Amino acid sequence: IARDIAICRLTGCPLHVQHLSTARGLELVRAAKAEGLPVTCEVTPHHLFLTEDAIGDDYNTFLKVNPPLRTAEDVAAVRAGLADGTIDIVATDHAPHAAEDKDCEWSAAAFGMTGLETALAVVAQVMVADGPFTWADVARVLSVTPAQIGRVSDHGRPIAVGEPANLTLVDPAARTVVAASAQQTASGNTPFAGLDLPGAVLWTFLRGRATLAAGVPKARA
Repeated sequence: IARDIAICRLTGCPLHVQHLSTARGLELVRAAKAEGLPVTCEVTPHHLFLTEDAIGDDYNTFLKVNPPLRTAEDVAAVRAGLADGTIDIVATDHAPHAAEDKDCEWSAAAFGMTGLETALAVVAQVMVADGPFTWADVARVLSVTPAQIGRVSDHGRPIAVGEPANLTLVDPAARTVVAASAQQTASGNTPFAGLDLPGAVLWTFLRGRATLAAGVPKARA
């Protein structure tokens, strides 16, 4: 991170730091922003939620990610960094793997876990139920600001007549028990299986077409 910030300072080229996971990395980004450099950054849901202590004696390979899970102090720091705006967005680093890539010893296992379908619920637990966020903040870090950073002009825009109908409808009062078998992704390598988390995505629309209806995925026409 320090090297890339130095290159950003030298060239003026915008820098986006992926998968920020440590207090030290956060300090570097915070200092770069204070300097006025064009630096943005992201944190994953699992680095907000899980610490290295989650890795028990069974060495569950679903918990093997890159960068690795960090200390409780690091997790507290990145939560605070997301709350104060130093961290701009949450990005899933969604990484489905075939069963054989995870059903092996730790050293041979692939890096990564699924995260797309649990992202909203994990952020809601950590930053709304247990933290200072409103649901508007959740929309900002998961939709509005990612679209701005990625320069995706037809996403993350206000709901208004004439705007692209790219929408997610959420029931904030609902609870979701994570089940790997219920996920639509091709793999079940989620470390959140069995957890009861807040919020449920009910409907999604892409350019006006429902892609999820009352919790049920819609087949492509």
